[in-house]
Amino acid sequence: MAPRKTKDNSSEAKTRDARFVLVAHPSKARRETIMNFLCARGHSCIGAPSAAAAGEALSSHVVLAAVVAEVMIPALRHQHESLPAVVMLSPKADFAAAKRALSLGVCDVLDERCEEDELTAAIDKALKPSLKATSREERLEKLCKRLNESRRTLSKELNRLCADMTSAYSELAQQIDTVAIAGEFTGLIRQELELESLMRTSLEFLLAKLGSTNAALFLPSSTGDWTLGAYVNYDRSKDSAETMLDHLADTVPQRLEEFGQTVRFDTQTEVAANLPGASAWIEDCAIVGFSAVHEGETLASVMLFRDRSTPFPEHTKATLDALSKILASQFARVIRVHHRHLPKEQWASPGDPLPPKGDEGFFESGDDDDLL
Repeated sequence: MAPRKTKDNSSEAKTRDARFVLVAHPSKARRETIMNFLCARGHSCIGAPSAAAAGEALSSHVVLAAVVAEVMIPALRHQHESLPAVVMLSPKADFAAAKRALSLGVCDVLDERCEEDELTAAIDKALKPSLKATSREERLEKLCKRLNESRRTLSKELNRLCADMTSAYSELAQQIDTVAIAGEFTGLIRQELELESLMRTSLEFLLAKLGSTNAALFLPSSTGDWTLGAYVNYDRSKDSAETMLDHLADTVPQRLEEFGQTVRFDTQTEVAANLPGASAWIEDCAIVGFSAVHEGETLASVMLFRDRSTPFPEHTKATLDALSKILASQFARVIRVHHRHLPKEQWASPGDPLPPKGDEGFFESGDDDDLL
């Protein structure tokens, strides 16, 4: 027989939803009567006309209590060692029936002709332990859900913290590397007091740290023009190098000075948008560049470029940011050393011809004292 559920929408009915009272009785009329008034009182019921049908119901549904005719109990007990709370209906509820109920392991015995209220009271009594257990199970289930939610939240937080720690460690390691490179660069160029040797040493250092690349260092002149100070050719055609460098000197240093910081262009679109005057010559290249600025004055501009299939390392921009300041300070020092015998307003720009080495005041003592 199909389960018959209550239509009551109370919280108690919802608690018993999908949990049934089994009514097992060979008489259809009696079975229907019991099921009808139990459903009317808020119980969900399932009927069984035989012990076999009752066993199937126990196997396929969650049954909290059962009203079973005495004649069916032995066979039902044989099928299921563990039964829910059973209210036995006996032809006569006397002392002998009570003894049989004890031997069959049922929780209560009623006369077949008992009143509805009496049967309802017996069912409610039989259901109390099961409902308490069900309530505990529901509380435990809710607690498990909350614990699982907390575990998932904690897991997400731990993953986020791990990602943050990894990122922070990576940034710290990069900063340490940058500081180490800056210290190495400072020590290397400290001894360079000739402009040509300073440019050569600087480009050699950059190539050693960033890999093989084309490198151009431009110097400003007092007239406002820019000249090529040093150049390293890696993969450009030698035949067109001079023409290319003339075009780059006319456009690139001014743009790098306008940017005011280290720039990096990895795509053809970025090169065309940011270096329009030079893109025809270097459109196939990945580019990094910076201006060496000291006390508001641009003393040099450096551009590194190579085929886009070999991009620059991720740390390149941070590294060049640090090195540009050191290079600018050393350029300023070289200029100061070469022109110390002259008033500052007469000092030449890096792109101007330097005074002869024999001039008075060149390389005076104490020139090393103010480097960086």
